[in-house]
Amino acid sequence: MDYKKIFIKEACPTSIGGQAIMEGVMMRGPDRTAIAMRLPSNEIYLRTKKLKPASALKKIPILRGVLAFVDSLVIGMGTLMESADILEANFPEEEGEEPSKFEQKITEKFGEKAIWNILMTLSVVFAIVLSVGIFIIFPTVAINWLGKWISSSVALNLIEGIFRIILFILYIFLISRMNDIKTLFQYHGSEHKTIHCYENNLELTPENAQQFYTLHPRCGTSFLIFVMIISLLLFSFLGWPNVWLRIGSRILLIPVIAGLSYEVLRVAGKSDNLLVRILSYPGLMMQKLTTKEPTNEQLEVAIVSLKAVLVDPDTPVIDGIVDKDAHLITEESTEEENSEGADAKETDVKESETEPAETPEASAEEENSFSSFGDHAPSEEPSHPKGIRYDSDDGTLGNLLRWGKNCLSMVENGAGEAVEIMQYVMGYSRTDIILREKEVLSEDNRREFEKRIENRLAGTPLQYITGVQEFMGLMFRVNPNVLIPRLDTEVLVDQAIGILKGRNWENPFILDMCTGSGAIGVTMAHEFPDAEVTLVDVSKEAISTAMGNAQINEVFRRCIFLEGDMFQALPENKRYDMILSNPPYIESDVIETLSTEVKDHEPRLALDGGQDGLKFYRILAEEAEKYLSDGGYLVMEIGYNQGDAVKALLENNGNYKTVAVLQDLNHLDRIVIGERKERE
Repeated sequence: MDYKKIFIKEACPTSIGGQAIMEGVMMRGPDRTAIAMRLPSNEIYLRTKKLKPASALKKIPILRGVLAFVDSLVIGMGTLMESADILEANFPEEEGEEPSKFEQKITEKFGEKAIWNILMTLSVVFAIVLSVGIFIIFPTVAINWLGKWISSSVALNLIEGIFRIILFILYIFLISRMNDIKTLFQYHGSEHKTIHCYENNLELTPENAQQFYTLHPRCGTSFLIFVMIISLLLFSFLGWPNVWLRIGSRILLIPVIAGLSYEVLRVAGKSDNLLVRILSYPGLMMQKLTTKEPTNEQLEVAIVSLKAVLVDPDTPVIDGIVDKDAHLITEESTEEENSEGADAKETDVKESETEPAETPEASAEEENSFSSFGDHAPSEEPSHPKGIRYDSDDGTLGNLLRWGKNCLSMVENGAGEAVEIMQYVMGYSRTDIILREKEVLSEDNRREFEKRIENRLAGTPLQYITGVQEFMGLMFRVNPNVLIPRLDTEVLVDQAIGILKGRNWENPFILDMCTGSGAIGVTMAHEFPDAEVTLVDVSKEAISTAMGNAQINEVFRRCIFLEGDMFQALPENKRYDMILSNPPYIESDVIETLSTEVKDHEPRLALDGGQDGLKFYRILAEEAEKYLSDGGYLVMEIGYNQGDAVKALLENNGNYKTVAVLQDLNHLDRIVIGERKERE
């Protein structure tokens, strides 16, 4: 399993959650839920409902998990009942048995839907009771007899917990063999793929969604595994009282365990560090049972459901047959509505699109919940700024964006870059771009967008157009005076962080030589709050940029900025625990062979490493050891073909105890690390 395709670094976690339902998908957005279903007629039926504002209690850790757990049960069961109701109402009529006298009396007194609702409610209650009996009471009773031979309460509780997990996995495996459940799991997979597609800023099409895994780190299946693992650990410390006390404690502690599991799931949805991956692994393996590869038709349903919650807050709710873009085709009419009323209602939907969009007051973060088969835990999502929407397509954001995508069609990820340029010009979030497609841009904004698209076509790097680049989870401002921080350099910083944490230095002194944008030094200062970080560069403009990035990332007070030519900028008696450097290392003659984006736009001063590319490594090899403390480290980024040469420079110096060459993710030489010998 390729974790990079699940914990996708470039993805932007959203507040969108979902749930597989009978023949469809439910999505939950910032202010509404949407049920989209494939009817027997092959049409797509859509029903949306607005959500109530989030309670302040849903911001309190642990408690919000308990409330979300209860909320998910209520909404999840209600959604399943509603989906069954929609299918029943739209299923081709067949001749069947006459209703019983009891059914006739219930219908006369409570209405035609009463029997159906009562049966569904009883089914849900029965399912809850059965689940408690099978997965809580039965394992406790079944393991009780082992108390005669095992005296350790910890061991008995662990055995019970492991038995419960095995029982759950076996249950899922068995029901996954049923045809109806296979279809449900396919819709579960379509929900995950669609959310992956949205979070990766791709156009919502079945073809784009199909490229992603059916596994997602924020899935409710992972939540259930977290619940079982946490309960296993928690119960291990509660002793082994009589069977009735154990059953009671298991049931009463469900809310507490749910709250803890919810917090773990939130972390798993926002991070991809090693601990999160380890914690997520059992849930992801379980998702291989609870998700199946969907068809394009099933993905169309999931996409309709997602599009239906990515709308302006004032957009009216929908209840009827829709097209693939979630636009209403026909509406369900009640017996009281005549055709004129239905037409008027549809007209209201169209006219509402011309009204100003308002910012929803309630945060979507606390509104989302999770379910057994796909609902996702929330992550933060910005609210939508106000804007004007028009019916005319001339000069709309959507038209300009399509033009920009067409212009950049020959550029790798050109469509995504066009979206980022529009975000920069308009100051909109990615969700706003989707919601405000019909907004007419001002002449100034149109010209600005067109100009920056043309600059991109001329080879200007996207980062210089938008002025920002992410590095190690932090945002950095970039401009033509500094190199654009790259993924290769993250390998250097990762190694440096690991070394410092392994040595457990208190108040380490760190030097970032040839700092450029300050990406290395600022990141180290952010990672080590007790460190003093010095950033050096020969370029005045680069130092100015680095200072700005230190302020943006709130580490300015712990950084020292020096302008000068390498070590000439440092005081002679200063010693550092670690010196990091990503110096210029491209051979002078090779620069002209580089891409237009690099050779014509990035600063040559930061690229040119001399005739053989080793000019600055010779300076580092000769001078760095004078400024390193005993046992200190010199960590340098190198070109893919420079490992042996740079290693030899340090070894020939004679003042390094060990010298190592490390490779990047592409198995190319990328980092050279030297450890300073102790002085005599």
